[in-house]
This record gives sequence, structure tokens and C-alpha cells, in this order.
Amino acid sequence: MAEPTSDPGCIFCKLLDGEIPSTRVLETDEAVAFLDAFPLNPGHTLLVPRAHHAQLADLPDALAAHCGELLPRLCRAVKAATNAEGANVVVNLGRVAGQSVDHVHYHVIPRFQGDPIRWPWPQGRLAPEDAARLAAAIRAGLSS
Repeated sequence: MAEPTSDPGCIFCKLLDGEIPSTRVLETDEAVAFLDAFPLNPGHTLLVPRAHHAQLADLPDALAAHCGELLPRLCRAVKAATNAEGANVVVNLGRVAGQSVDHVHYHVIPRFQGDPIRWPWPQGRLAPEDAARLAAAIRAGLSS
């Protein structure tokens, strides 16, 4: 199966093709990073693979590795440019998780003491027998 390169209905593909303007900060043959048009904080940057893939699990290993290599460099640059005290790197997978564009992308969000961003996730506990069952299922998925 040929690797998808562009989806004419995808806003990120249009942006990558130059149909929609963006403020680019990093470009390679495989990926582009640009400032988010609707930032959670100043400096909020998106890293987007050039090839259209809707889900992270669909990325070829080499492309995923390339993005993984770019993220630390991008985080350092965003933090330095904004004088951020920290950063979040976020990938939303699926609508239920907040993915609004069906094209894999990584958010690099600079963080500051007292900023309005909150993670309202309640933390739970996992029983040892449930942990063993889940770990076995995940290991099985990794070997297939």
C-alpha cells in the first residue's frame, strides 16, 4: 500500500501545501513545525508530519522516529524563546481524546507558573491483578 501523502480535505495538508498561511519555525523533508493559530499559551507550537496519517499508530516507524528526534530540539527552542518554566508535549488520539484534526500532530505547549491550563484528570489506583492482566495484553500487542 502506498504511503498517503496528502488529503485534499485536511486543513493541515492544505497548510503544508501552502494553501493556508502558517508561521513555520522548523522544516525537514518529513515534518514541519509551526505556531498554533489558536495557542493555549504564547509559543504553542505544532509538529506535523508532511505525509497524511490520521492516527499515531498509522505512522511508519521511521517517520515516528524522526518526529521523536525533532521534539526535544523543538521543546528546547520553544522554552528558550518564551522563557517558559516547563512544557507539555501532547498528542491527542481520536475525537474522545480531543483530536480535532485527523492528521497526526504533536503539541508543544510552553508552561508558566499560574497559567490557566489545567489537567483535570482524576487519578485512580490499579489493583495488582488488573495491572498484570493489562501488562500482558499490552505486551501481546507489542509483539504482533
